[in-house]
Formats: sequence, structure tokens, C-alpha cells
Amino acid sequence: MIRKLLELLGILAAILACTGRLPAQEKNEAVLVTEYERVIRPLQAKYCFSCHGATKPKGGIDLASRKGIEKPHAWKEVWERLRSRQMPPLGKPQPTAVERERMVAWIESVFAHETLDGQADPGPLRPRRLNAREYINTVRDLFVTGGKPSVRKTSFEPLKDGRISLYRMFPPPEHPTHFVTRFLPQDTSDGGFDTLAESLTIPPFFVEKHLRATKVLLDEMYTVNASRSSSYQWTLYAGLLKLEKGPAPKNKTQRQLVAEFLRDFASRAFHRPVTADEAEKYTKLFDQAQAKKEDFESSLRLPLQAILVSSNFTILWSDQEQKKTPARALNDHELAARLSYFLWSSLPDEALIKLADKGQLRDEKVFDAQVRRMMGDWRSREGMLFGFLMQWLQLDRLDRAQPDADKYPAYFQNNLGDQMTQELLMFADAIMVEDRSILEFIDADWGFLSYPLAEHYGVKDFPGKKTGGDQPPWYRVKYADKRRGGVLTMGKVLIGTSQPTRTSPVHRGKWVLETILGTPPPPPPPEVDNVLKEEPDGKKKLTVPQLMARHRDNPSCVACHQMIDPLGLAFESFDPTGKWRDKDQDQPIDTRGELIDGTKFNGVAELKTVLMTRKDEFTRGFVEKMLTYALGRKLDYYDVATVNRITQAVKDDGYKFSRVVIEVARSYPFRNCRASETRSK
Repeated sequence: MIRKLLELLGILAAILACTGRLPAQEKNEAVLVTEYERVIRPLQAKYCFSCHGATKPKGGIDLASRKGIEKPHAWKEVWERLRSRQMPPLGKPQPTAVERERMVAWIESVFAHETLDGQADPGPLRPRRLNAREYINTVRDLFVTGGKPSVRKTSFEPLKDGRISLYRMFPPPEHPTHFVTRFLPQDTSDGGFDTLAESLTIPPFFVEKHLRATKVLLDEMYTVNASRSSSYQWTLYAGLLKLEKGPAPKNKTQRQLVAEFLRDFASRAFHRPVTADEAEKYTKLFDQAQAKKEDFESSLRLPLQAILVSSNFTILWSDQEQKKTPARALNDHELAARLSYFLWSSLPDEALIKLADKGQLRDEKVFDAQVRRMMGDWRSREGMLFGFLMQWLQLDRLDRAQPDADKYPAYFQNNLGDQMTQELLMFADAIMVEDRSILEFIDADWGFLSYPLAEHYGVKDFPGKKTGGDQPPWYRVKYADKRRGGVLTMGKVLIGTSQPTRTSPVHRGKWVLETILGTPPPPPPPEVDNVLKEEPDGKKKLTVPQLMARHRDNPSCVACHQMIDPLGLAFESFDPTGKWRDKDQDQPIDTRGELIDGTKFNGVAELKTVLMTRKDEFTRGFVEKMLTYALGRKLDYYDVATVNRITQAVKDDGYKFSRVVIEVARSYPFRNCRASETRSK
């Protein structure tokens, strides 16, 4: 051990003697190359060169020809495969946990070494359009509520009779501007989230669609509010009424008041102060209409529509501050908008705007206080629950799956689909509201059930009774064992990852890899038939695991299925409707599995225990997902150090949900951006 240390010190001394006093960046590069030659390359020769040598390297990845000085992108795929245990493949010699971590850590050092002229790379702040969720929330706060604070006082603690209060939760209040979505461009959620700039491109007839949406919105405002009392009117309508009817303050004309109103409205819509000169062009539209003898309402419609179809409103980050440095800090108004669209999926409120106007939002204590304040507002349900958590759990895809109506009629008779969605939403919301550990998404001894759902799950000692109606009461329950608890064994997940008439261990295992472990498997080869053939074995019908064993005989399929199948087969005790079963095709169910690293388990209870031993992997994946959602872009190698720092902070604070949110908002790439879109690869 001492001799090896002396040899390493001798190498470093020789490097310094040959080159003199090296700049820090070059010195770091020399150390990286030395570590590569002494430690990393021998490990790769031992475990990787047999597949990724210079002759016919698999996947085109030739590790044998590398020198340790390659750019980060050359190592990114290797890092991803090592971290997710996809390399080396099962059946090949496997590195020890220490050896694997050593290789991963070295590649991450290569990532950290790459900078923008000495500055850490925060990544780009790509302009993108508002998605449909953000648009309706934004116009709601502009037109209906005025963005007034709405402190959330939700409690999931049982009432005296044991029920949970569903006030303002289920069914949720009708969104006052949801009707506008039918006129907006369709969203896609490539990468899992509807906030990614690369998915929110500008479609054909973009301006025309927004013109139509704003016309319908203004029509609705004037139609709905005309017969309402002042206490129930939309805030924008009440302001316009006062502007038209008066009384006007002394020494101010109606035209001056209109100019002030439009400047204030544009400033809120554009998330930044609008100058008097900039606002004047909108006021002139009002003047032109008045000159044509248009009435007051028609005269104001034109400038309001012009503001709402402006790229300053429909496109986030469309007019970024320009700097000559490689990277820059977001200004206060950019930071306010980024924070509000992250937490609320809507525009900044008055409190954020005032702090931004004063240049105080970047103060660390002020910023942290605002994050916590915003998490306690009802609007956080839009950004965090319906925006992030439900997209992370892939609820939209899960909701599209339905069991076969002829085979499972009770599922439809008892409206179980909607109740399973409600179960998932309530559980995720409770983790957020009560600031619980994110590890409870994997395993928890509590949950929420209605009587029909408890009966379907076979839960004993349920406190409620059978009632009529579409909205049965809900109760907070303690689970006696690990059959239930956490999201893995919720009906919505189990049905959403099944076929209509049978289970699908592949879909279930893939969902665990993508959502819980954050390590999605590669797509199947295009030439492979990945449809499970339901062929009988003589007179006996085969179980799903037996059918899959046949499928794995295909050499092209075995590598990926060795990762996916054991995870999915652990859930075979749940039928396609999420109901517990002990047999399939009149045969005992085998839920034994072995992970790619040799860890063995039997059934979902033991799988949960195994996953909890990998809680740091889950936490890292959860952090990566939330950071992706918040930044509006896919992560790259330069984000790895940020993910590592956030993950450590979350671990140190007991894995609390709020710590993930706060650390993402505090992070360097959230508060900074690349000044130029391009950089070297």
C-alpha cells in the first residue's frame, strides 16, 4: 500500500518537474490522465475491453483506443451505462461496488473539469412557449384572481368520524379558464415533462391560435361578469369597469389612466417592468379605436389582445439580457418568473414582483423564504402536484390503460379507475403538504382508501362503511403488511402497466426502472418482435412468467430483459386490475427474482426492501427529474455535479420533499444560464 502511494507521488513529482508550475486547469488534467492510466484503464481492460476493444467494438464504443484526455461527451454514455449497471452485461465479470464507483467518479471528474473559460457551465436558458397548463393558469391569474395569495390550509389528518376532508381537493374546483385549451397548440411531453423547450416548439398558425384564444377569453370575461355582483367579478373586469365608469382621480384624463393600466397589465404579462415608451404603442391602439368611434370595451380589446399575442407573453425567456461573459446570473425578474413557473406553473405574484423590482430576490434568505411561502400557496398544486409529481409518475399514460370490461366488469361497476387516480393524487399531495420523506413513494405503512377500493384490495379492518354516490368518503389507513403502501402497489400503477387481459412484467419492470430508479432501459432492437406470444404448452395454458421465459430465449432480447423482468415479475401476485391473487392459470405464482448485481428477492415485499437499500439511487433519480422539470431542458454532463450536491443535501435533511424543491431552486443552473447557446463538445 505504502509502495503504491510512493509510486503515485513520484509520478506527480515527475509531471511537475517536467512542466514547471502548471495552471490549475492543466494540473487537474494531468492528474486526471495519471489516474486514468494508473487506475481506470486497467479496470476497463479487466471488465470492458472484451466487448469494447479496438476490433469491432460493440455499439461503436472503442474504449481500448482512448487516452483519458477525451472530451466529456465521449464518456457520457459509458458513465450512464456504468451507473445504471447496464455495463458490463450480466454473464460477464462484474466490477466490485468500489471499482464501479471509482470508474463513475473519475468520469464525473472529467465532466467537472470542462468549463466555460473557467466558469462552471449552467446550461442554456432556451426560449419556449407557454404550455397549455401554464397558459390557462397565467390568464387565470391575470384575468380572474389577479394573482392574489391563497394560503393553503389543507390537512390530511382524520376528522372526528375518521374521514378525510376533501375540501377544494376532490373534485377540484372548476378551472375558470380551462375552456381556452381547445384553441391552443397541442403539447407533447418528450422526456416525461411538458416544460421541455425542445418539445414546446412554435407550430404553424401559432399567432392565429392565440388570437382566437384571446378573443374567446375576452368574450367570456365580458359575458360572464356583466350580470355578476362586484364581489364575484373577475378582477380584470372590475378594473376595466372602474376605468370606464370612473370616478377618475383629479388631474388625470381617462387616456392617462388607460396608459397606466396597459403599462401595468403588460408588465405583469411580460414578467418585467415595461417602459412608458414601450407601453405607448399599446395605448395608441386604444386611441385608433376611439378615433373610429368604437366604444370603450372594443377600444380596449385591441391593446389587450396585442399584449396577449406578443412573444413577450406567449414565449418565456424571449428577450434575455445579453452579457459578454460565457455565463451569467439571471436578473431578478427572470429569476422571479423561473421560480413561479417552476412552483406554480403561472406568473409571479405581487410579492415576487416587488422583491424583483427592488433587486432583493437574489438575496439567499429572501429567496428561501419566498420558496417556502410559495409552497404553502394553493397554486403549488398546479406546479408541484399536477405539473411535476403526476408527470414524474406518468399518470397521463397510466390513465389511458383499462382492463378488459368483459373479464373484469366489477372494475367499471364500482368506478375504481377514478378512485385509483384519486388515491395516487392524495398520497402524493400528502407527501408534499406534510413534507414527508420522498422514500415513502417506494414504501409507506399508510395510505388513503375509500370503501370500494379497500374491498377491491382486500384490506381488512377498514374503518369506513359502504355508501352510495360517486364520491364515497375517504379514510387514512395503516397497512398491516407491505402488500400495499407507496406508489408501487397502487391500483393505478398496476393497471397502467398491464395489458387489458393479463399482466405485463415488462411494462411494470420498465416503469420501476424509469420512475423509481431513474435508469430507463434502452429501446428494443428494431428487428426484434417484442410481442409476447400467448401460445399454450400442449393442453396447459402458460403463465406470463413462462411465456416470458420463452421470449428470453432470443439472444437479442436477453440482455435488456435480465434488467427488466425480475423487477416486473415481483408484481405477479397482482392481477391486471391491481387485485391480489395467489394463482395464475390455476398454477402457483413464482415472484422470485435476481437483479443484475446478484441481489435476490421473492415478491413485492422483499423488492421494496431491496429498493430501500438503494435509496440514494432513487433520490438521485428523483432529483434529476425535478431539476429537468424546473430547468425546462434535458440534463447533460455539466449538470452532474449539481445533481450530486442536491442529492447529498436531501440525504442530510432526512430525504424531505421540501429539501429537494429548495435545493433545485437554489441550484447554480436554476439561477444562472449560459450567455451563448453553443459550446464545444
